[in-house]
Order: sequence, then structure tokens, then C-alpha cells
Amino acid sequence: MAVLNWLEATGLSVWVREGESIWAFPTILTLHTFGLGLLVGANTIVDLRLLGIGRRMPLEPLRPLFKVMWGGFWLNAVTGSLLFAADATGRGTSLFFLAKLVFVAIGVFAMVAIKRSAFDAPPETKTGSPKLMALVSLAAWAAAITTGRLLAYV
Repeated sequence: MAVLNWLEATGLSVWVREGESIWAFPTILTLHTFGLGLLVGANTIVDLRLLGIGRRMPLEPLRPLFKVMWGGFWLNAVTGSLLFAADATGRGTSLFFLAKLVFVAIGVFAMVAIKRSAFDAPPETKTGSPKLMALVSLAAWAAAITTGRLLAYV
């Protein structure tokens, strides 16, 4: 708890939480939402294609979306860290926050597994079930978004 108290009391955390500048909390939260749209939006396109929507479109043109996903992920990692630091004692002890992190980890694992199994492996050596991973991915991101939104109310 001492580390969380220290983190929450740093100048950067106080600025994010209490700063009257538009560059503080409002912009960081907006960038976090934008990153979420990039990550989950691009991920959803790939997941739905793997589940059979748009079968006529080949998978290969969707490969560049993984760069978009990783860009959104890193944007969210940075902005999420700032948002966490601003309320470290509240977030660090919240089961909703811990659940959100678990769902994000599952979503990232599914994203990597999908890329490896559906995009990177030669056709004759593809293993695993990209369809199952697509379902896991959709569920994980929906759960991460839901638990993240619930943090504002608990």
C-alpha cells in the first residue's frame, strides 16, 4: 500500500488527477478511448472474419491490422498507466481493476495466438483453432471494456 500511496502522491499523478489543463485527465482519457478503439476495433474485424463473416475476403489483407492493434495496445498501456497512477490506491485495491487486467492479458494472448495460427504458420502446419481464439478474443475484450467502465462506479 505504501507504494500505491507514493505513486498517487507524485507530481505527475496529482497533475493528471487535479490539473485544470485540458492536457491532463480529459486528454489522457480521450487518448485511452482512442487506443481502445484501435485495438478492439481492428481485433474485432479479424475475429469476425475468422468466424466466417466476409468469407470472400482473403485473410492476408488483414495482416496490417496487427500493427494497428499493437499501436492501440501501447497507447492504452501508457495512458492506462497514467490513469492508474492518478488513483493508485483506489484502482490498485479494486477487484474490477484486477479483473480488467486479466481480461486484457487474455485478449492479448488470443491476439498473438490468432496471428501465429491464422497468419504466420504455413498452411500445412497450422495448429490450434483460430475460430476458438476469435471467440475468446471477442469475449475477453468485451469483458475488459465492461470491467473498465465499471471502475468509474465502484
